[in-house]
Order: sequence, then C-alpha cells, then structure tokens
Amino acid sequence: MSYNHNVDNYMEHLYQSNQAKFNIDEIQNEQDLQEFSKGMYESYTECLGEMPKNFPLEPAVLYVKQCDGYTRVKIEYTVDENFKAPAYILVPDNAKSSEKSNAAVIALTGHGYGVADIVGLTENGEEKPKDIDQGYQKNFAVELVKRGFIVAAPELFGFGELMLSPNENHRRDGSSCFMLSTQLLMYKKTMAGIRVWQAERMLEYLISRGDVDSERIGVMGISGGGLASSFFAAYEKRIKTCVVSGFLCTFKDSVMSIYHCVDNFIPGIVNNGEMADLFGLIAPRPMLIEAGTDDNIFPLDAVKSSYARLENLYGKLNTKEKIDIDIFKGEHQISGAKAYDFLVKWL
Repeated sequence: MSYNHNVDNYMEHLYQSNQAKFNIDEIQNEQDLQEFSKGMYESYTECLGEMPKNFPLEPAVLYVKQCDGYTRVKIEYTVDENFKAPAYILVPDNAKSSEKSNAAVIALTGHGYGVADIVGLTENGEEKPKDIDQGYQKNFAVELVKRGFIVAAPELFGFGELMLSPNENHRRDGSSCFMLSTQLLMYKKTMAGIRVWQAERMLEYLISRGDVDSERIGVMGISGGGLASSFFAAYEKRIKTCVVSGFLCTFKDSVMSIYHCVDNFIPGIVNNGEMADLFGLIAPRPMLIEAGTDDNIFPLDAVKSSYARLENLYGKLNTKEKIDIDIFKGEHQISGAKAYDFLVKWL
C-alpha cells in the first residue's frame, strides 16, 4: 500500500488554519484578563460537555485505618444519579482541631492501577513496602498529608475500581478510558468533564467536613491527573493554587502528535486556543509546573514555550512570583522538589 502525504498535509492545514478564539498573549492588564476569562470560560465549559447533576453528596465511610502520622479513610460519595464512587481521605495526626482551620489538597491520580497508587497502597490494596519501586507517582498524596494537608484523592472514572467489567474489550492499557470516553461522547459528555466533576465533588466534600478552610484548598495531579488538575483549576475559581505535573505542553506537540490515551481528547478544545491559553483561566492564582527532561510524551521544548507564555502573562499582571516551574532530570514522573513547598507557601 502506498503512503499518501495528503493526509498529513490536511491535518497540518487544519491546525495552521485554525482561528483560535482566545490568546493570552493579547492580555495586557487585569481588565483584559477579566474579559478573556469570561469568554474563554464559557467556551471551555461548553467543550467539557454536559456535566452530571448536583445530587446530594451523601458521603459514607467504608473503612478507617491509622497509618504512620496520618489516618487513611476510604469513603463513597455520589457522582451522579445511580453512580457512587470511592475516594481516600488522608488526615494528618497533627490536623488542627479548631473549626475551618486546615488547608487541603485534592490529589488526582494519573494512569496506572488507580488511586491506590498515590495513597501508599499496592494494586491489591495492601500497604506498599518501603523497599520497592514506588512508581512514577511516588505516593504523592501521602507526601501531601505528611506536609500537614488534609488530602482528598478520588478514584477517577476509568481507573482502578471505576473500570468497566473485566472484559478484554472493556479494558485496554490498564484502564477503561477508551470504552468510557467514546461512549460518553454519544451523550455529549466527555471524560475530562466527568473527572472535573469528580474533583468538584471532592471540593464540596472538603468544605462540608467543617475542619477545612475553604480559602485554602489546592489541587495537584500528574499525567491524566495533570489534565484533570489543570482543567479543574480552570473550571473552579475556589481552587487557590495548583501543581500540574507531566502535562503542560502544547496540544499540537503532545496529544496531537504522540500516541496518548483517548481521555485527553476534548471536542473543539483547540478552537479556543492552545494549552497555555486554557491555563490562562488559572491566572493569576499560584501555579507550579513539573516537567521531566526525558518525558517523551510531553516534549520539553513545547513545555518551555508554553510556560514562557504563561510566565509572560503573570509578569504583565505583576504576579510573576505566583508561577514557577520545576524542570528536573527524569522521565514522566512526579518530582516534588518544589511542589510540596510551593503548596505550603500558597495555602
């Protein structure tokens, strides 16, 4: 079979001729940002598709376990009608007992065997031995609770316990992302939208606890959780700061050029702008980016160019101290060298 260059040329033409609606480079001041945010937010949330209805949360405790320096609580909560999902809540032993006095972080897992990986558990639900490889996510929810944060870590739709039934057509690449993402599109829903909504439910849960300061809640995630954390911070202004690991790049150089899970694709998103333009919805709130020099699915040159655009935006808003990047020697993984201190500083 011969190779037809017309297909490559056509797809390149689509990108180059795309007239993006929004551009953070045109923002010069706070008033410009407000106008940009209003239009971008409306168009962006439309891309996320139809969101679940706001049913009562009805959190129920499934188990409680005392760990080294913190308590791990597994809960179940309502995502949508006829859909309950699990989440882990990590509470430090030194959490303040006075009402509404603790900072909190929503921790969003990437691809793998599910949220258990970031809360210190094996795929079988057992405690991870300290002498084994801790994986690319490096138990980051546990690292957060050790810094004194109350942590809410939901199982994201398509991962771990929220996969479809064990059928070879239902599970690929260790997840149910393909089947769920494509089926959601049939209902004008998206995987990104469902996961953003799950993070929104965690925000409501944290506020409802009574011991969390609603003005001191952040979000952190890597890879697919990096998408979810950045998209959630763009969606929800009550999130005060975010750490995005292994995700900021350009759509063109990452998900549109390198094989990625279908959960990264959102209809019409590039009509609004590139990834940095979407991240403009987070400005001027504190934001830290993690990027590995050897991350072969989010190329570093595109990471740097996107970050430079965001850094320039924060500079024009006189808030350059609120944005930072940790470019570390490594692959697609959590660094933590700056992230945890950054969250402590801004929360």
